[in-house]
Amino acid sequence: MEAVNLPAEWPPEQCMVLIIIALLLNLLVETSVSFSVVVPGDPVVSHVGSTVILSCRISPPENAEALEIRWYRQDQFNNPVLLYNHGKIQDIQECFRNRTSLSGGLKDGDVSLRLEKLAFQDEGPFHCDVSGVKAYDSKVVDLKITDPSGSWKALFFTVLIGALLGLFGLILYKYRHKLTGKNIVKKDCEEETTKEVDITIDSEHLHPGLILFTHCKMVRDGPQYNHTGEGFPYDLCAFGAQRFTSGRHYWEVELGQENTPKNYWLIGVVKQGNVCVNDRSALTPSKGYWFLCSDGPNGFHTNTDPPVKLSLTPRPERLGVLLDYDDGQLSFYNVKERKHLLTISTRFSGSVVPLFNPGVGDQYLMTILDIPEPVESAEESSQPLLSNNSSDA
Repeated sequence: MEAVNLPAEWPPEQCMVLIIIALLLNLLVETSVSFSVVVPGDPVVSHVGSTVILSCRISPPENAEALEIRWYRQDQFNNPVLLYNHGKIQDIQECFRNRTSLSGGLKDGDVSLRLEKLAFQDEGPFHCDVSGVKAYDSKVVDLKITDPSGSWKALFFTVLIGALLGLFGLILYKYRHKLTGKNIVKKDCEEETTKEVDITIDSEHLHPGLILFTHCKMVRDGPQYNHTGEGFPYDLCAFGAQRFTSGRHYWEVELGQENTPKNYWLIGVVKQGNVCVNDRSALTPSKGYWFLCSDGPNGFHTNTDPPVKLSLTPRPERLGVLLDYDDGQLSFYNVKERKHLLTISTRFSGSVVPLFNPGVGDQYLMTILDIPEPVESAEESSQPLLSNNSSDA
């Protein structure tokens, strides 16, 4: 503050008032030119080859055209990325030429740095220094660079490896078929270790909304079951009276008649002692449930994690189920079309029993067939092997 020379003849009281006024005016001037620099709290993330804005603003906002704005990297204050002073850009570091500028908006206090054609070496901290005659502040913006091609490369190699494995499997499948003259699905059902099981329904643990017919082999929804019509009725379950703790077991279920398939059903296996609830999220492999579900116009899905939706055409009228307890596999077949649909891979423990749910609203019953004939031939399946090794019962 400059010294104030007052006339000697002025009274002391008048001099004191003038001094106080001068101090207040000086304080107002200093306050009006003070500011702080505001930058993002989190790192700015962008990918190679893109353009990014490193945000830096003056608060409270004021015209920054008369200020010095210096952007620089760590320990390179005298070799700035960009230096703005006296109303124009004075200097740009060599490696940033033709791709660095101020983003505009200096009149509003926006001193952000625009950086184009990002490269991996651009990653790291950028310092934003703003200084005026009586004010100065500096902050750091952290820039992170990602490689957008990395995920695509991984996806490409995954697809390539899967295609090669699939091709190898196809060649092996065709080669074995020519040598043996037998179909793999038929072989699955004819091996000595595979038992074709005569399944019946456990009437003592039947859902009260179901009705049993003909030696506990036919089941359907009853009129007493009050279905709200919202979603599949997962609680409407029946359990097989036979239980399995080892070996390979095969059975078949008829899902319609006269070339009219059922639209709603659920078939699989369940850990003995479990009950079904009308909450799909509670019926998971980790809790002892494994099944394939047909939900009418909503299509087919498994209860694996994550669930898998399938397009099965035509809709199965007779479903074959092959349980391989020891190898941890549950396979489904369209018997009429002689086609393998899918295999769920998991690990079983304790006793498991067959699981049936006829759904609601269909004309025809769900019928468990007597000991079936083996599937004579089946087309090669395009459906995946579904793995749930982390979801043990």
